[in-house]
Amino acid sequence: MVRRIGGPEVLEVEERSVPEPRRGQVRLRVLAAGVAYGDLMRAKGVMPVRRPFTPGYDVVGEIDAVGPGVSDERLGARVGAILPAIGTGGYAEHVCVAAKTTVPVPDAVSADVAVALGVNYISARQILHGLCRIQSGQTVLVHGASGGVGTALVDVAVLAGANVWGTASAAKHDVVRARGAVPIDYRTEDFVERVLAETDGGVDHVTESVGPEQLDRSVAATRRGGTVVFFGLTTASGPAALLRSAWTFVRLWATSGRRLRFYGFGSTPGSRMAVCVHDWTSLLTDAAAGQLNPLIGARVPLLEAASAHDLLGRGAVTGKIVLMG
Repeated sequence: MVRRIGGPEVLEVEERSVPEPRRGQVRLRVLAAGVAYGDLMRAKGVMPVRRPFTPGYDVVGEIDAVGPGVSDERLGARVGAILPAIGTGGYAEHVCVAAKTTVPVPDAVSADVAVALGVNYISARQILHGLCRIQSGQTVLVHGASGGVGTALVDVAVLAGANVWGTASAAKHDVVRARGAVPIDYRTEDFVERVLAETDGGVDHVTESVGPEQLDRSVAATRRGGTVVFFGLTTASGPAALLRSAWTFVRLWATSGRRLRFYGFGSTPGSRMAVCVHDWTSLLTDAAAGQLNPLIGARVPLLEAASAHDLLGRGAVTGKIVLMG
């Protein structure tokens, strides 16, 4: 539970009665919950949210109760679920969600892997296939390529047959390389010069998650007619960053000669609940077939969610952080 604006210290453990599912709902005993950068941004007040709130976009759990209108045959099934109020509610021992929005988890996929394939990989799929319309043989630059969303973007792009460059600190280059991308050290190298030297006029697509101060340079690294998808603010420290980002985005959209697109999970076209359910189902199928294997950087007990926020905020973990119930 988060009652005030701040860092990891504002997360509190609160005991509540176990919720009862309403008509058309199922209750999940949560086995794993995803930790996303949006959780930190809401806690810090960068993204608006009504307080108090419980963070968390997605969970995987076992159905332990069903509401009226839902068959008892669903009891005991392992499923994934995106919380209906996007970005809130997942850090809990039990959650109730609409039965029709749950995603069956194959027996071959563990709960932590299944939730790691949730919001991060759904976002990656929707950014690359939906907005970029990625094709085999194209070129992609992924910023923050060693993080939770970054590794997902690399994996989805490589699976699509793209040639990928990924920015990361030197200590994390082995991770980027192991996922099939060419690492670029953002601290010592100019990523614009690097990709322009190694491509024909720039990459086809850039996924930009840092902030407005880097958006111009990401555009410069993209060929004319290419696509830049802006979806994050990892350097943001307050609501003013949203206004700066909006102004920079509009300016470049109007003048750059590139296709600029904005992506927000659950809010932009092509990211509604039904589409997310479809995409998560497909990703789980790919994982069961051995085509996707998300990198889990840390598994943290649910009651220690504050330490998970600390790890993510400091960039101390490569890959996805998962809370275990």
